[in-house]
Amino acid sequence: MEDVADVNIGQVRENLRHWEADKDPLAPLTPQERDSIIELTAVSNDRPLPQGVNTNVSQSKLAASNIDTAEQSLAHLKLGQVKIESSQQFLTWFAGVEEEMCEEQDGPYKDYMNQLVSHRTECHTLLSQLDHALDNLQHLSSQYTSVSNKTSALHTDCEHLLAEQTRLTNKADTIESKLSYFNEVEKISQKLNSPAFQVTSEGFIPLLAKIDECIGYMNGNPTFQESSLYLAKYKHCLSRALGMVKLYVTRSLENSTQQVLPKPGSDKPTTDNAAVLYYGKFRTNAPRIKSLMSEIEDRIENSPEYLNLLSDCHQCYFAQRQTLMGSCVADAVTQLSQKYQRDYCSLVRSGCAFLVHVCEDEHTLFYQFFTSGTPELDTFLLGLCTGLYDVLRPLIIHIDHLETLSELCSILRRGMIEEHLLSNPSQLAPLTSVVNQMLEDAQERLVYRAHIYVQTDIANFRPSPGDLAYPSKLQMMENIAESVASQRKLHSRNTSVSSIASVRSATSEEVANINEGAEERFSRVGTSPADLHGMWYPTVRRTLMCLFKLYRCVDRSIFQGVSLEALSACMKSLSVASTAISKNSSPLDAQLFEIKHLLILREQMAPFQVDACLHETSLDWSKVRNAALGLIQKRGRLFSLSSNNALLEFIVEGTPQVTELRLDSKRDLDNQLKTLCEKLIYTCTETLSSPLTRFIAKAEVILQMNKEENVKPILLKNQPFAVPEKVADIISSCQKNIRSHLPNIQRSMQLYLANRDTEFILFKPVRTNVLSSFTKVQSIISNNYSEDDQIIIACPSQEEVSALLSSLFKS
Repeated sequence: MEDVADVNIGQVRENLRHWEADKDPLAPLTPQERDSIIELTAVSNDRPLPQGVNTNVSQSKLAASNIDTAEQSLAHLKLGQVKIESSQQFLTWFAGVEEEMCEEQDGPYKDYMNQLVSHRTECHTLLSQLDHALDNLQHLSSQYTSVSNKTSALHTDCEHLLAEQTRLTNKADTIESKLSYFNEVEKISQKLNSPAFQVTSEGFIPLLAKIDECIGYMNGNPTFQESSLYLAKYKHCLSRALGMVKLYVTRSLENSTQQVLPKPGSDKPTTDNAAVLYYGKFRTNAPRIKSLMSEIEDRIENSPEYLNLLSDCHQCYFAQRQTLMGSCVADAVTQLSQKYQRDYCSLVRSGCAFLVHVCEDEHTLFYQFFTSGTPELDTFLLGLCTGLYDVLRPLIIHIDHLETLSELCSILRRGMIEEHLLSNPSQLAPLTSVVNQMLEDAQERLVYRAHIYVQTDIANFRPSPGDLAYPSKLQMMENIAESVASQRKLHSRNTSVSSIASVRSATSEEVANINEGAEERFSRVGTSPADLHGMWYPTVRRTLMCLFKLYRCVDRSIFQGVSLEALSACMKSLSVASTAISKNSSPLDAQLFEIKHLLILREQMAPFQVDACLHETSLDWSKVRNAALGLIQKRGRLFSLSSNNALLEFIVEGTPQVTELRLDSKRDLDNQLKTLCEKLIYTCTETLSSPLTRFIAKAEVILQMNKEENVKPILLKNQPFAVPEKVADIISSCQKNIRSHLPNIQRSMQLYLANRDTEFILFKPVRTNVLSSFTKVQSIISNNYSEDDQIIIACPSQEEVSALLSSLFKS
């Protein structure tokens, strides 16, 4: 055993030696473990050995052992009186020490564990108590639930009883309220049968409201027993109540009428008294009637009986007003027509002004009885206003004077419609329609008379010798103006009047005022006698006067048609007059006369601001006749099945064509003016240079013949009309014509045209033509005459001719 023990000890020692060897240790220790061993060593010095450890181990055996320094220190460690001689003792001692250390370390934990055990015991005790309390609470909860269910059932039963009681009460109240509508019929019938109950009583309006309420209830509940019977009873009550209202209103209006109407044998009231009687006394009962009518008008939608009653009251009111005002208005219109028998304009003004007051007063009076309007009011007022129309229309359609008709249109359109009627359209609507009818009649009559006036006084005008006395009448008027101007020493005039714009004397103004008359509205074009309205050709004055009367009286389209006809007729009359003047005086005077008046027409038409242009659409039936003749000739092909069917050709070729004709008097006037200016330029040119133009024409014939082939050249200067002496005479006579006629031409232009710009515009092409003639002659002479011949002819240069023309025609 000892050997075994020694072997084991040796093995242990060997193992211990290699525990912490430097190389390959069996049990390597960490620094923390080393620290723990050091601490244990320090503590083990003061601790005793465990019980049972043999302390009689010999020191010799320990010293003889070949253990390392650590094992020797551990083997010879003395703990108290105990000595460890073997590893077994050490292990036993170490186990005991470890156990004690564990006990010392686990002591707090054990104490804490003991506390936890104690707490757990207390918790178990508390849980048992809580379980007991929960059992008690569960018992109480079951008892509470039972009591609560019983209480809820009691409350539910009580609520059901209360709801049933309420339902029964409501049903009783409903039955009672429904029965009240059935029971009211007796009360209402008793009130209506009572003699003391009148329309003016305080309870009448609430009674109507109650009847309406009951009727509405019966209509809303047709399934109720006997509802139709009670509905008939209530309607009967409503009819009786409305009958009382109608009777009251009718009697009140009739009594008012009887009080206002003059008694038999008494004089009719004057205008002022009539206004007091017909309006002041008639409105005595207006407040009471209006209070009733306002209630009736508010209930129109409830029942048709109210609408019928209101209509009957309106008819009664207008019947009474017609009785009063019908004869009064008729007498007033008759008196006005007798007062202004020949003064139609004053009659229209007075009559319309009277009816304006009547319409306004009647409109105001009506709304003193009623609150809402009615078309019958306009019908009634229209009947009153028609009396004036019946009186005026026969007079208007027999008026022949354009001045009167134009003034009537102006009064009706501006004085009445624009200034009065349009400012109060609601009250004066009936009078507006009547005035519009009168205006249309006046316009129609004015247009008709204008057409007749254009035909008789313009188109068929026959001028007197004085009307065609041009230029003598212009010269006479100018001489009068000059003589009066010289007497007054306002200014002096030159011997030759340079231009119409140069002088405007007081005498010419007076002459203009004398001759203007009704035409004073027209503005003057210039300041020469030709610009005086009295010196205008009569058809021009009449045309402009006619158009002026129509311009603001008729519509634009109608005015365009009349102006087109009037201008066309006026231009034709001017052409006729120009032809007559040409025979009596000269073509120059005729042309200047017509140009001047066409300029007047164009300038005086400008303020009208209308386009005198019309488009007329018509059907051209000329092809229908030819197609019908072709159809007759092709009767054999009427039913032909080929493409040349005669009936088909008639349909295609015989369709009337739509043609549009554009009539433009302004364009015609401009074209006529252009043509006349061209004629005037030709006339002036011929007057000044006719010998040259004839020579040039003959010379060009000869020169043209020389240009032809196979023709022997002909010398121009060898011709009898072209010898140098003849050509010299021609040029000399042409210069004489210029010197003698050009001042007269300018004088005539000044006398007629009265505008320097116009004179220069017309003379400029004349000057060009004359210069051109001299230029052509100069060219012919230089090419066909020798220098000696040219000296004999002595044709002036273009500059010389130009200087001559400029010196004679003063700009």
